[in-house]
Amino acid sequence: MSERLAGKVALITGCANGIGAATARRFAAEGAALWLNDLDPAGFEALAGELRDAGVEVGGSAGDASDDAFVRSWVDGAVAAHGRVDILYCNVGVSRVGLIGEITDEDWRFVQRTTLDSAFFATRAVLPHMIAAGRGSIVCMSSGAGIGGQYALGGYAAAKAGVINLMETVALEYGPLGIRANAVTPGPTATAPLRAHLAEHGGEAQLVAGLDLQRLSEPEEVANTVLWLASDEASNITGICVRSNIRSASSRPV
Repeated sequence: MSERLAGKVALITGCANGIGAATARRFAAEGAALWLNDLDPAGFEALAGELRDAGVEVGGSAGDASDDAFVRSWVDGAVAAHGRVDILYCNVGVSRVGLIGEITDEDWRFVQRTTLDSAFFATRAVLPHMIAAGRGSIVCMSSGAGIGGQYALGGYAAAKAGVINLMETVALEYGPLGIRANAVTPGPTATAPLRAHLAEHGGEAQLVAGLDLQRLSEPEEVANTVLWLASDEASNITGICVRSNIRSASSRPV
């Protein structure tokens, strides 16, 4: 590895599985000190232990990234331990199925809180520290649903569209202060939950037929994109959403 994140402190929410875990491992391989979070204590401890055993400097805590008070405490812990925050990667998000006219208030608020509020709370919490340092990179996970909508996932699509706009706005407001903000749409990714879902619903052939690459993305591929945006190699890249292997426009429901 090229040590692209050597000497940097990287905060990651939603780290325990899938893209979050792949990104934590990728950041670690590139020399970052990690401050991690996940709602699942066992998953958090398993990944943190794995990385510590490999010689990586790892801290953080399990907790709810959609809880503003927890997030502020979590970020303050990173600053107390390391004195700064160089990178924030927001990886928390969840969907609930339902047509717009049928989504309950509870489902709507749950999806917005978990998917959009979590990105907002973490971003707001790190900004003062990045402003003080005159630098920083924020990357948030969005979705193809946030670009073109998605049938029966309207709440999730709205939240993920909000994530993209949040990053565009942060880029506009804080770019002059040295802070970059970008989003990523990974497309359907070969995580354990998605593979289990597809196994119960006829396999992946129908899904991948409508994707640009006609295959699932791998978590490590998405992690490579996040790494690039977080690193100084993308030092003049801000306010964009990297679109990767999302559903082709021609395959969207009419």
